[in-house]
Amino acid sequence: MGETSGLFGAAMAYINKGGIIMAPIILCSVLALAIIIERLIFFKSYFIDVEGFLNPILKLVGEGNTSKVLERCQNNPNPLGRIIKAGLDEKEMPRWKLEEKLTFAGQEEVNALEKNMRGLEVIATISPLMGLLGTVIGMVQAFNKVAQYKGQVDPSLLAGGIWEALLTTAAGLSVAIPTVIMLHYFERKKEKLAFQLNKYGTQFIYSMDRKFYPEPSSQVVS
Repeated sequence: MGETSGLFGAAMAYINKGGIIMAPIILCSVLALAIIIERLIFFKSYFIDVEGFLNPILKLVGEGNTSKVLERCQNNPNPLGRIIKAGLDEKEMPRWKLEEKLTFAGQEEVNALEKNMRGLEVIATISPLMGLLGTVIGMVQAFNKVAQYKGQVDPSLLAGGIWEALLTTAAGLSVAIPTVIMLHYFERKKEKLAFQLNKYGTQFIYSMDRKFYPEPSSQVVS
């Protein structure tokens, strides 16, 4: 307990030495952590069971049993089920209408994948900039002291002011680096899931196309 309180006290001392710029940097760290936790939970629950869900759906569509397909989509809510459900509403429409509806439904799912990721981009960009601003302010204050004493200042005092000024740069980078890493991780997850939605949505269109939009039989000209 004493060791924990000691570490906390040391951390607070460094924060105080960093100056007022440390406050927005800490706020960015808290926001980034909240977004990262929320996205990790979201992507963990955003699962597409192709074998258990899609294959039976395609089989039912091939049999023309759209009511069963709709029932399975309602009983098993998942991103692919929501897209397929949107397509079932347009089975009596032209194929282009079906593709358009599935495109809109797919875009809604992609938007859900991108939620809050813009916030991570902003935090990753401004955190090191705020750290640099804090360092510049600290350096100005340190050299201002030198000017006040007309150069007759203890070098250790100047060095102390400089390292305190550099604390904000270190804090800003400490926030930005893990944020950038997690942002790239989430971007990769988003691209992979968006590709799967597009792939399986296309399979559903082909299945609907064979069943509900058969090509006209060729006529033999005598």
